[in-house]
Amino acid sequence: MSAHTVLEFASHTDTGLVRSHNEDAIVICSDIGLAILADGMGGYNAGEVASQMSVDLVREQIQQKQAGSWMPRLPWQTSIPAKWINDAIVYANQKVIEQANKNPDNFGMGTTIVTALCHQDKLVVGHVGDSRAYLFRDQYLEQITRDHSVLQAQIDAGLISQADAHLSPIKNLITRAVGSNDDIEVEVHDHQMRVGDIFVLCSDGLSDMLDQIHLQTVLREQSNDLDTCCKTLVYLANRQGGFDNISVVLIRVKELHERGFMEYIFAS
Repeated sequence: MSAHTVLEFASHTDTGLVRSHNEDAIVICSDIGLAILADGMGGYNAGEVASQMSVDLVREQIQQKQAGSWMPRLPWQTSIPAKWINDAIVYANQKVIEQANKNPDNFGMGTTIVTALCHQDKLVVGHVGDSRAYLFRDQYLEQITRDHSVLQAQIDAGLISQADAHLSPIKNLITRAVGSNDDIEVEVHDHQMRVGDIFVLCSDGLSDMLDQIHLQTVLREQSNDLDTCCKTLVYLANRQGGFDNISVVLIRVKELHERGFMEYIFAS
C-alpha cells in the first residue's frame, strides 16, 4: 500500500434543458485532494457570480492554509482541516454579501456549497444548503450530508415521509446559503475512507431528477470509468426533464495513506 492517499477525480456540469445559463460552479485541486461544488441563485447572472466567487475563494483560502501549515505531521487531527473548510466558507459568505451590497445587479445573490478535502485517510466534508455528498461503498450508495432545507426539517419532524418528499412543492426552499446572512452555520464532518470508495458531490439539479436508487444503479454499472459515469448521470438527469443546472463530482479512493509507527504512537 502507498504511504500516500491517491484520489481520482472526474466532474461534469450542464445547463440542463430549461435554464438559460449555468449557475453551478466546480473547482477541483487534485494535488491537494480538494473538490468544491456550488449551486448559485439570484436574478440576472447573480447566482453565477455567487457560486464562482465562492468556489474560487474557498479554494484560495484552503490552499493558503495548507501551504503554510505543519499539519501533515499530525495526521489524526481532522479538527484542523475541518476548521479550514469552515473558515473558508465563512470568508466566502462575507465576500459574497459585500459584492451583493456593492453591485445592484448582484443584490440577493447566494449559493449552496459542498466542499470535500482529503486529509490522510479521511475525507473532510463541509456544506451549506442542499448540494449533497454521497458515499458509494461495496455497491451501495449512502447520503452523507443532510439538506439544509424546509423539506428536510419537515422530514425530521415527522410531518412528511421520505417516500413522499420528492413530490413536495417546497423541496427547493433552503434554510442556509452562502450570501443570505452575516452569520452562517457550516456543517462539517469527516469520513474514514477505504480503497475503492467513491464519493459523490452534486447539485440538486441531479438529486431532484434521479433518486438515490437510480444514482446507485448508474454507479454500479459505470463506476469503472468515472468520466463516463459523470456524463451518464447528467444525461439521465436531462432525460428526466433537466429542469435545473446539473453538476456532479466523483472522487475515487485509489490508494490510502498508511500510518507509520510513530503516527500511531502520537495518536494514542
